[in-house]
Amino acid sequence: MNLAKQKHLKLKVLLDYQRGTRGEVNSVSLLKDFIEDNPEQCSINLYQTPRLHGSWSKAIPSRYNELIGLQHMKLYIADDRVLLSGANCSNDYFQQRQDRYIEIEDAELANFYSELIDEVSNFSKQCTKFGIYEKQFPSKLAFVKEMRTRISLFIERWKDTNYPKLLASQNDETKDTWIFPLLQMGEFGIIQDEEVTTKVLASAPKDSFIQLATGYFNLTDDYARTLITDCKANISLLMAHPNANGFVGAAGPAGGIPHAYSLIATRFWKKVVDFNQTSRVEMLEYERPGWTFHAKGLWYYPPGSGVPWATIIGSANLGERSVRRDLEAQALIFTVSPDLQNKLRRESEQLHLYGSECSDELQKRETPLWVRATVGLFKTYF
Repeated sequence: MNLAKQKHLKLKVLLDYQRGTRGEVNSVSLLKDFIEDNPEQCSINLYQTPRLHGSWSKAIPSRYNELIGLQHMKLYIADDRVLLSGANCSNDYFQQRQDRYIEIEDAELANFYSELIDEVSNFSKQCTKFGIYEKQFPSKLAFVKEMRTRISLFIERWKDTNYPKLLASQNDETKDTWIFPLLQMGEFGIIQDEEVTTKVLASAPKDSFIQLATGYFNLTDDYARTLITDCKANISLLMAHPNANGFVGAAGPAGGIPHAYSLIATRFWKKVVDFNQTSRVEMLEYERPGWTFHAKGLWYYPPGSGVPWATIIGSANLGERSVRRDLEAQALIFTVSPDLQNKLRRESEQLHLYGSECSDELQKRETPLWVRATVGLFKTYF
């Protein structure tokens, strides 16, 4: 990208501070030339959860401080195109790490997500050619209150602008697809994604079908309860096999994380059995030699339909940290377009090619004693 030759071009990047500054060679060092050579055209910002403001970020080892909370949104915007995904730009995502990607050409949607990045950047550290500039707030409480207010006003402004358009489109036969951006910022009381996902699960009728995927199986208690007791749809849950978990082979305590997810899945399946829901719920594990699994989302099939009419895609998992601690950006896409419905069906089929039913295997799998003893203590951190 040659910004010097394209003076009209602007580059905006929003990263997580903890991840973006980890190690000697990191995201900030890779972007250093852009900042130094084209400071007027570049905006590089680093969000840090208020939970790590002050000395906390230094007190916790860099490898583990991201457990406290992250800027986890994955948005790629160029002109009037948006790429929604759960993937970042690390090498493995381009080679052997399975994720989802949906490209949308819509100027208004691009503006929404671009403005979202601007709003969060206002509460982030700024990279300059002289170093990292940290904006000052009187206290963590003041930071949280002001950011909650700003993001809430941003959401309301876009609602007020687009709600009349939504009403007008209901009788417009030329419209076949509706996209609803969803934000999840539990730290700030913004829980759109959680509310909508729960509503979809709880209201799905009998004989409908819902596919759920998550790289890291750690359902919140509310999601688990909704799936088991409120949801009437048939459910397929696709998650990473321990061999396809992103932490497989990690040194130290992180090496126990795949075991922890398996144990959590085993305990969830026990609840499915206890509530006599085994005829309605199935659990699958993705395992593909040499690959890891990071795909996440939801596909909804109405009763009698062989194609999905809706999907949720973005950065959020269904787990505790994603819901309570991280910044997440999603979208609910509802469509009656046969072409898009078939594309969503093919996408889901490709993901499930490497999925195998695992409920019996889960019961046989051994878990290290130290993982079994500690998983409950750290369940809300991953």
